[in-house]
Amino acid sequence: MLDTWFSSALWPFSTLGWPEKTPDYEYFFPTDVLVTGYDIIFFWVVRMVFSSLEATGILPFDHVYVHGLVRDAEGRKMSKSLGNGIDPLEIIDEYGADALRFMLTTGITPGNDMRFQKDKLEASRNFANKLWNASRFVIMNLKNEDGTFKTMKEGALRNEDKWILHRINEAAKDVTKMMDKFDLALAGQRVYELIWNEFCDWYIELVKERLYGEDEKDKENVRFMLVACLKDLLRLLHPFMPFITEEIWSYLPLKESKDNSYGFLISDRWPESSKEMEYKEAVEVLERAMEIIKAVRNIRSEVNAPMSKKLTLILDVKKNDEELVKAGLSYIKRLTNAGDIKINKEMKEALEDVMSTVVTDTNIYIPKEDLIDYKEEYERLLKEKEKLVSEVERVNLKLSNKAFLEKAPPHLVSEEKEKEAKYKNMLDKLVESITLIERKL
Repeated sequence: MLDTWFSSALWPFSTLGWPEKTPDYEYFFPTDVLVTGYDIIFFWVVRMVFSSLEATGILPFDHVYVHGLVRDAEGRKMSKSLGNGIDPLEIIDEYGADALRFMLTTGITPGNDMRFQKDKLEASRNFANKLWNASRFVIMNLKNEDGTFKTMKEGALRNEDKWILHRINEAAKDVTKMMDKFDLALAGQRVYELIWNEFCDWYIELVKERLYGEDEKDKENVRFMLVACLKDLLRLLHPFMPFITEEIWSYLPLKESKDNSYGFLISDRWPESSKEMEYKEAVEVLERAMEIIKAVRNIRSEVNAPMSKKLTLILDVKKNDEELVKAGLSYIKRLTNAGDIKINKEMKEALEDVMSTVVTDTNIYIPKEDLIDYKEEYERLLKEKEKLVSEVERVNLKLSNKAFLEKAPPHLVSEEKEKEAKYKNMLDKLVESITLIERKL
């Protein structure tokens, strides 16, 4: 009987019916890639190579992908003696096979070890839930489309459609390159960002108004785009999350094809990038609008202003970018809930009491009265003033104490003086804000 080393060395060809020329042997040998951990590369892989060359005269594989080890949360190698092993079946029961697979694939790089951490598993499970909910939204909004509706004409594409097509096209090119170079973690992260940030958080939000509108032809176009984009996203994610993607795929309207008569995702085509799917002008419009939308939302968040509150936006845009910003005004207005948007207007009085921020070549101003409930803010600032007055009095008391000044180390005295200056500065600004609000009340 052959021992473990030599029986393993024969594995690439002996299991396929060698020395007979069986159909399995002809089809599967040689293969493309062997995947292994770095700790056994010499013992097994080298023996596979020289045994295959000796017995068949052929290299058993073209590439060897060497990955790191999965260690416990403390960085220790998992072993029976330490009792720190993980039962993958228990993890799958709790988080799902796709979440485990995605976490392992995207969390490890060639030759480097990774620590097994449950928060990463939870993040992968959340991603699966995000994809499921977005797909459910698409499927629930389909009418009787069976996958045979015609491709949209170029003129029917809106800027947001061109933007997502461009982004998926770019991702297909990037992910293919990364996969070819075995940069699996980078490829998985690229697909993650495309699905979560661009398709779910942006594109679906951008087309909702059209999807629920009155134009039936445009509604059909939106449904077509949602299905077409979702299909490509599932194709890109399938190597990382095969189960959930195959399940979602089964609910989508599928066009019968000669090369995929069973309609399974696993046997469908891989997305390919194309020059025809490049829409750089639409991307510039959308991404500038998104910059402004995110900036305005951040200002809302800072002052806890609800999205239901209408705003006036004042945009100071460089002249060479004015047309670009104007092209995205409909998106900005809807997704910031702006009642009015003024661009490059003389608003000297309005600009005296505003909150502002800056994005690429654009200064954004929002009147505070649009953001703030002055009565609530006045009460909040009065409470804040009480706290600061108390802190100033405490520091003054300490610094007027001769015993403290004589006995305390110099650095402690210096720290208290810095606190005094900081609190007084904060108090001055707070009093100024209170005075401004009092004029509004």
